[in-house]
Order: sequence, then C-alpha cells, then structure tokens
Amino acid sequence: MRVPSKRAWVVVAVVLLFSYAVFLIFINWAMRQPPETFGRVMAKMPKPAYFVIPFETFWTRARAGALRAGDAAPDFQLSTLDHKNEVQLSAFRGKQPVVLVFGSYT
Repeated sequence: MRVPSKRAWVVVAVVLLFSYAVFLIFINWAMRQPPETFGRVMAKMPKPAYFVIPFETFWTRARAGALRAGDAAPDFQLSTLDHKNEVQLSAFRGKQPVVLVFGSYT
C-alpha cells in the first residue's frame, strides 16, 4: 500500500481550505440578501454545516447595517393592514411622529 506524499497532502489541504473559503463567502452573501433568498439557501443547508460555519459572527455583521443613532431612516413603502393602500415613510417626514414595530405583537 502506497502512502500519499507530502505534496499530495498539501494539495488536498489547499483545495479544502479554498472550498471552505468559497463556501463562507457564499453564506456571508446569503445572509445579506432579503429574507426569502436567505431562507431558500438555509433550507438546503446540510445539518453538519452548522457546526463548521461561524453563523453567529456572520449574522451579527450582516444584520448590523450602516445606520447610526440620529441618521434618517431609509425610505420604504408598505401595504396597509387591509392591503387596500400603500404607505410610504417619507410621506410622514416633518408631519407627525412614526413608530416602527418589528416582530410579533400577538
């Protein structure tokens, strides 16, 4: 039985490290996408991957955003609860206070 040479081990290690780096870049990209895209990627993620990817670090950086205290909120448009109209945040600027609630209130 022939023992693999040192060069063969180095090549295997380099290929594995390169593959891991590409995989991490892909996951980092996915975390910065809209929730639907991120959900589709994570739905296909094999369970062992959760043990080899620094998800918490990536998630914290991806969701940190660039806004700081005192910055103006980015403009966006949402449907009303009855889905009959749309409301744009900039329409309220300078007129009345706006409170944004994220998450479940049930």
